[in-house]
Amino acid sequence: MTNLQKVNSELMTLRNIADKNYQFVIPSYQRPYVWPDSDVLKLFEDIEKAWQEKERLYFIGTILTAEQNPTENTRILELIDGQQRTTTLVLIALAFRKVGINAPLSNIAVLGKKPRLQFTIRHQVQNLLGGLAGLEQYQLPSANDIKNDPYLTHLDAALSVLIKKVDTLKYQATELADYIFNNVQWVNNCVPRTMDLNLLFSTMNTAGVQLEASDILKSRLLKKIKSNKSFYDAIWQTCQHLENFFERNARQTFTEADWDSITDEQLAVVPPTLNVYAKEETHSVVAVNISELFSQVHEEFETEKQKLSLQNKDGVYCRSIISFPLLLIHVYRIHLARHGQSDISTRLHTDKLLEIFSHLCSAEEQEIKSFFELLWKTRYQFDRWVIKWMEQDKENEELRLTYVSRSRSGNHWYINRSQKEINALTLLQSVRLFTGERSAQYWLTPFLGKLLEQPGDNEQQVLALLERIDNELSMAADNETQKSVSFKQTKSENASLRKWAEIRMYFSENHGTRFEHYWFQKLEFLLWKKYQSVWKDNPKFKKYRITAKNSVEHVYPQQEEYQRYLDKESLDSFGNLVLLSPGENSAYSNQAVGKKKIDFDAKPVFDSLKLKAIFEARQAADEAWGEEQISQHQQEMLKVFDAHYIE
Repeated sequence: MTNLQKVNSELMTLRNIADKNYQFVIPSYQRPYVWPDSDVLKLFEDIEKAWQEKERLYFIGTILTAEQNPTENTRILELIDGQQRTTTLVLIALAFRKVGINAPLSNIAVLGKKPRLQFTIRHQVQNLLGGLAGLEQYQLPSANDIKNDPYLTHLDAALSVLIKKVDTLKYQATELADYIFNNVQWVNNCVPRTMDLNLLFSTMNTAGVQLEASDILKSRLLKKIKSNKSFYDAIWQTCQHLENFFERNARQTFTEADWDSITDEQLAVVPPTLNVYAKEETHSVVAVNISELFSQVHEEFETEKQKLSLQNKDGVYCRSIISFPLLLIHVYRIHLARHGQSDISTRLHTDKLLEIFSHLCSAEEQEIKSFFELLWKTRYQFDRWVIKWMEQDKENEELRLTYVSRSRSGNHWYINRSQKEINALTLLQSVRLFTGERSAQYWLTPFLGKLLEQPGDNEQQVLALLERIDNELSMAADNETQKSVSFKQTKSENASLRKWAEIRMYFSENHGTRFEHYWFQKLEFLLWKKYQSVWKDNPKFKKYRITAKNSVEHVYPQQEEYQRYLDKESLDSFGNLVLLSPGENSAYSNQAVGKKKIDFDAKPVFDSLKLKAIFEARQAADEAWGEEQISQHQQEMLKVFDAHYIE
């Protein structure tokens, strides 16, 4: 390409943006901001964890921009790719600003007298961001405008959970703000003003496949395998596609195997009969450098798309709760535990995949082969006992487990899947999925590791296993982490745990919105178990699910519509709090408790079983909800915890 068409790459931080007066423009062809508040919170907590671990930097990937004509002292970049991440960083900065944190990060959302993010046609978004930043010429949209505009709703919900998260940081907020400002980095690929942006955007959306870290890892591991290489390559191929069930992948990979005689139970270990059906070895398993591997990935891309199209011809079967690189990391932790080795030293994150596996890549051939075989066995248990997102209709997914059966069609036998009804095992896994360090999902290592040691015969056995793992993780002592406890569980070592009586004291303190989300979600699970026989015929209960909720809210509002006062000790107590999504909370707003009950009763599904228990005790909307009732409800909820943790 000519010099006029060169793409300039630069490493960027928010400090660079501030120092060089960058302004970003969101063009009209870009889709709206769509990140749910759960994804926003996940990114924030992941950055927070990197800061706690004293990691030198946190890398969030690459963005693509186009240079526009600059104004005086301002460089203007049009965001072609990376709008969601860039907008989220601005929302994080706004959250620190709204909480009143005096740090450079708090000012990044503003450039002069305008928002740093400019939207070509979305004037209401401009008003929202400008109004939130306190800029005088920007009028905040009304609550009704926000509610009725999906774009504004996503932004408002994201900012709401971020403000509450920042508010919990207390004295550490300034330090974290400085880390985000200086150490969160990304690569900006900037194309010149003369570039045909329509052609570029079209090309981006149709261009092949990117080289993944897991592809590089596969190449490095297979390079060490000298015998039967194609068989272990086939094992990897069978395990890597998490968007389809394991047995279907195996049937796609080992096409010549006698699938009429292979049962689901036989797939728990690698059936010896599959060995002879592995594909002939090709250059794809002996690539010696990244360049060759990149070429191989592009060559095989169309074939891979055709395979996925065939196996999904009846629609999407499932969507995994984790990525394949994260599954690899959990399998490697199980491998380390089985070999009496220490846990992975770095933070568990897929961005660190190659660093995490550096030791295994230099191991002997037999150890690498044993890892591949362990990957197969773990993937089998993963599909059998770990929840997946399953389509209910074209617009809705739910977390479900599946039944496995075998049936005959024509002259052949097939392994089939059907969705299970919502049960306790599904809900407890949902609790774990939506709480804790979501990018790591530590519970999966001991859960899968123990299932490999003693496969579950029935759901009750597996539920008992997960309850024990979950209880220990929730009771970890101050000198333990979720990471350390989960690895000790996998190795059958005793972790340092607190007594329940000590944890119980936590609920007598008035943490308000700083209460850990986990305890609300765990209580929802325990209430479901307690009342499932009582409420099983209630259609609202049948529709109830544990979902991602990130907003701790007051039942008796902090600013009640009639200006009635409640003592702050009761106001911020656990008994007066529930965990909701920002959308659910906005529906209740600052209404009096009686009005909230009427709205709750009118909903087609219970949005919180704790809230259901509160309103169940208030048969009429005008019944009191004050200090005495809050205290009584709190004691009732603690009894639910007591029954679970003491028995």
